[in-house]
Amino acid sequence: MKKIYTQVVLISLITVIGLELGGAIYEWVVVASQWSAYPPVSFAVLQEPYGLPLEHFWIPLHMVAQVLIVFAVILCWKERSIRKLLLWVIGLYLLLRIPTFLYFIPELGAFTNADPSGSYSQEWKNRADLWVNLSIVRTIIVVSVYVISWIGYNRFKSLTVK
Repeated sequence: MKKIYTQVVLISLITVIGLELGGAIYEWVVVASQWSAYPPVSFAVLQEPYGLPLEHFWIPLHMVAQVLIVFAVILCWKERSIRKLLLWVIGLYLLLRIPTFLYFIPELGAFTNADPSGSYSQEWKNRADLWVNLSIVRTIIVVSVYVISWIGYNRFKSLTVK
């Protein structure tokens, strides 16, 4: 029975991380390219009453991913090779989440609260471009987590076949 739970948790983790990866790519290509195009006017894309509520996508997804990572570690703890991979996943996920809380969320809040009726600002443009470029690094981290999760799942499958 534990093998079934472990398989469900690992597949769920891969699925949720895949959704994060898809969301990150979509946000980079479609959403961020719009709100960072001509600040502060373009920041209106992020603002009430019709702004994109990005947190409605990201908060639940990250919470589910974090819970699944913990469950995966607990379920796979006795398997050293899988445990090592999942500890890498935890480390990379922390590398993703800590800068998100310290930089990305506060900066996005500044963009969301900026007056969009002002004229073009090079300072805002530089800040928006930095946010977008650094966000690409976060996407690379999500790719790494996704790949490592798949490797962990494949190791689990190879152990259960024996």
